[in-house]
Order: sequence, then structure tokens, then C-alpha cells
Amino acid sequence: MSGLLATSLSGLMAAQRSLETVQHNISNVNTEGYSRQRVELATQAARFTGDGYIGQGVNVTNITRSYDQFISKQLNSSLAAFGDADRYRQLATHVDNIMADPSTGMAPAMNRFFNALNDVANDPSSIPSRQVLLSETETLTQNFNTMSSRFEEIRTLNNSDIGAMVNDINSLAKSIADLNVQIVAGLGKTQGLKQPNDLLDRQDALFSKLAKIVNVSVVPQKDGSSSVFIGNGQTLVLNGGAATFTTIQSEFDPTRLEIGLKTANGITDITSQINGGSLAGSLRFRDEVLDPAQQKLGQVAAGLAMEFNALHKNGFDLSGTAGLDLFKFSGAEEIPVIQSPLNTGNAAVTANFQDLNANPSAAGNLDFSDFKLTYVNAGGGVDYTLTRARDNQVINLTATTVAGVSTLSFAATQPANIDVTALPGIDITVDLTGGKTISVGDEFLTRPTYSAAQKIGVNIDDPRKIAAATNVEVDPVTNLPVLDGLGNPVIINGAMPSDNRNALQLADLRNKTSLLGGTASFNGAYGQIVSSVGALTQAAGFSSSAQEALLNQAKESRESLAGVNLDEEAANLIKFQQAYQASAQSISVARSLFDTLIAAVR
Repeated sequence: MSGLLATSLSGLMAAQRSLETVQHNISNVNTEGYSRQRVELATQAARFTGDGYIGQGVNVTNITRSYDQFISKQLNSSLAAFGDADRYRQLATHVDNIMADPSTGMAPAMNRFFNALNDVANDPSSIPSRQVLLSETETLTQNFNTMSSRFEEIRTLNNSDIGAMVNDINSLAKSIADLNVQIVAGLGKTQGLKQPNDLLDRQDALFSKLAKIVNVSVVPQKDGSSSVFIGNGQTLVLNGGAATFTTIQSEFDPTRLEIGLKTANGITDITSQINGGSLAGSLRFRDEVLDPAQQKLGQVAAGLAMEFNALHKNGFDLSGTAGLDLFKFSGAEEIPVIQSPLNTGNAAVTANFQDLNANPSAAGNLDFSDFKLTYVNAGGGVDYTLTRARDNQVINLTATTVAGVSTLSFAATQPANIDVTALPGIDITVDLTGGKTISVGDEFLTRPTYSAAQKIGVNIDDPRKIAAATNVEVDPVTNLPVLDGLGNPVIINGAMPSDNRNALQLADLRNKTSLLGGTASFNGAYGQIVSSVGALTQAAGFSSSAQEALLNQAKESRESLAGVNLDEEAANLIKFQQAYQASAQSISVARSLFDTLIAAVR
């Protein structure tokens, strides 16, 4: 009787534990990261009797979760890849919409500007036509300013998101480290024989959340904890400790955020090691789309101003006065030069756009990249190097110093892989007067086109000052300048209200291939920016869709293994309920037999 009762009780307890586990599964059907659990049963050791081995019932040996390490790694990898691609796509789409929008894009504004120039050329004495040209010039510069401001807004929002993601990484890492402590303690209570399934599920869910932000490597340890690494082995979580990430400002640009890791020796820049996840997508977007788009927009603005100002100053206005700059865009203040905080010298470096009258190819030489100037004093005619930031190509420079001011020029000796033949449309000087010094290794960053679109403006507010005329007398038959006895052009003094010759030259700039090494017009150069951003956005869309499909497959693989199926659990509920009732009936039978035995003894 005692054997029958004990066996029945063991079955009753096993069915009860199974029912509890099934209900736990059902309750957590919508819990993110939950893995279906099941009760593992084993027969108790049989008791030997003269009649043979008599079974002693069932034991609950463990409660396990449905888990596969390979599927978990595949899911986290897919989450990181999709987070990267989708974040990149979202941000690139914003820039693409801004640049391609007819109401905010530059192409319509430039077309209206050149149309107004044609109207002035058709009737150079018309004040209303001149006023329309000034209005369209103002609209054009405002569009440049507005688009540049929109880029800055996107940059600010992106920086804010990067900071928030770094904070999320730190929070998740701390939670994972805390769970490591709890998991190790839970395993210790059972000498590692029973796993704390719910704690492990919670940790896996944190791994997935972390993978959406940045790609990580999770390495299980013998004690049950998990170590988490980023990039090339940078530790994020180790046992119960979590590293702290932070954002740091770039050496030359405080608006450019990098990712730093706090260590005992300070903060280490690990930006280059960030890959995968939405954080990597934000960084890639900034480097591949946002910064180049803003720099190339500035390249168009700077080239436009350089070409028009040079030609406009060669003409004469309605009163016969030499023309002024049409665009407010000249001087060293237009090109910021930033000193490295590590410099030991205090030399003052300035940069300004070259004058097209002195160098007609200056606009074509303009490069959208930032440049890093380094004092090397290498000898052999190489005093400085100018490194193009977008591809790290080095240009050797020679310094010509007069009265303490060094003017830098293209050196005769250049690296073998250089593909330029002159300075990128800028002049650079180094001021060493007044006791200023410079040391080998001192660095300066110049950004010729980065803020050009933001700073361009209109320099003329009087329509009469538009220089549509020229004061050189032209032979009406040959259309060539009339020369005096000394071979010089004959100059006409005074107003020439009906002269449109300079206006015609200005209007011809519409189709002149002035930019990109003399291969693109202003509209063409802007069109290339739009096409480039559009192509990157389209590619990002394809990549995002592909990664989403792979992510869905990974999720389906996990769900098929670890997901809770309510139909299956409902069937199990009935099965274990019947087992429970059967065991309870066995106990009732044992009791009845015991009562019969007692009655017989009496």
C-alpha cells in the first residue's frame, strides 16, 4: 500500500509541476524574449523484490527552456544588420527628400536666377529687370542658407540620437552585468545542475535589445555568466562589471561626436570599431551622406560665387563704375581653420578662396573635402603636407616666407599616387610674426566648402550697381576690342546703359563647365549631388529590405523553437490534467485498500 501511495504521489507531483509549467508558458505567450519551458521527467530507481523490480514512480529532474545558441546568435546578428541598414535608410531619406524637393531644392532657384540674368542681358537699362535679378539672387542665396541649415538640424538630431544610444548601451550593459550576478548565484544553489530559465530569458532579451543598437559578441562562461564584447574585442560586460561608453567631441570639430570607452587610463576612441546596429547606421550616414552632401553643396555655392564675382568685377554698372562682388563671399573668414589642441606652437594659419582673375582654374580645382595641414619640415622642398580627409591623399607643399609670413604653394615633388596638380582652389598662409612659432607635427584643419552654403549672401542692394556693361570699345564688324596706338584696348569712360556685353558673359556661366575639374556646370554639379544621395538612399532601401527579410527568417526560426504555441499548450494542459486526475484516483484506490485492510484486521 505504501508503495502504491508513494508512486501515486510522485505522479501527482509530476503532473502538478507540468501543469504549473504549462500555465507559466501560457501566461508568458506575449512576453518578449520568453522561451517555452518544459518539465523533464525520469523514473525513480526501482525497488528489488523477490518478484522482480517494482517501479517507484517518477521524478521531476529539471525544468528546461527551448534554446539554441546558434539560433540566438543568428537572431542577434540579424538584428544588428537590420538596425544598421534601416537607420541609415531612414536618415538618408531625409536628406534625399530635402535635396530633390522642387520647392526646397537648388535647381529651380538656379534656373530662375539665370533666367533673370537673361532678362537683364536683353534689356540692360531696365531697372525692374535688374530688381528681379537681385530678388532671384537673394532667393538663391537663401535657398543655399536654408538647405545648409536643414543639414545642421539633421546633424543636431543625429548627434542627440547617438548620445541617447550610447546611454542605452550603458543601461543595457549594467542590466546584463546585474543579471550575470543573479544567474551565477542561482546556478550556485543547485551546483550548476538547474538553470534559472527566466533570468536567462531576460538576459537574452537584453542581448537582443543591445544588438539593435550595436553588434556584439556574447561569450558564455563556465560559471553561467556571459561576457559581452564590441568591435575588435573591446569589453562591454565581464562577470558583474560593465564598461562605460561615452560620446566625445572630435579633435577639430565639436559638432562631430565620436564614441569613447572609459578606462582607468582615460577615454579611448573606439568609433572605428563600432559596426552593426542603429548606432553604426547613424555614424555611417553622417560620414557617407550628410557630411559629403553639405560639403558638395558648399562646393557649388563657393564655385558659383567665385565665378560670378570675378566676372562681375570686370564689368561696369549703370553709372560707369567698376562692378562690385555680386555675392557676399570672400575673405579668409569664409574658410575656418582649426588648430589641433595638441599643437605646441602658436602659428596663425589662414585660408581663403583663390581669385579667379589670378587663377582661372581655381573654381574647377575646388574640392569638397576637408584638409589637414601638417608642418613636417622634411627638407627637399617639402615644408608642409596637406592631407585630403576623404581619402587621406597627401599633397606636398613648399613654404615661401617673407617678413614672417609663409605662403604655401604646390611642391615640385609629390607622392606617386597624387591625382591633383594644384592647391584645391584655396590659398594658405602661415603667420609667424610677433614671436609666433610652429613645431614639427603641428596640425590645422581647414574646411573650404563645409560652411560655404551657409555663409553665401548678396553683396548688392542697388539694382543700378549690377555690372551688365563693359568699358572696352569693340569693333562692330570684327567684334574684337579696338586697340589704341600702343596696342592697349580703348577704354570708354562714363555710363553705358544699353551695353549688355558683361551681362551676356554672366548669363553664359549657366552652361560653363566651371566645377569638378572643369567637367560640370553649376546645375550639373548640383544634379550630381542629388543623384549621389539618391543612389545611396536607394541602395540603403534595398539593403534594409534584404536585412528585414533575413531578420524575419531568424525570428521565425526562434519562434519555431522557443515560441509558445497556445494550441499545443492547451493540449498539454488537458493531458497533464488527466494525468493529475489519474494519479489522484490512484491515491483514492490506495486509501480504499487501506480502509479494507484495517476493517479486516478488526
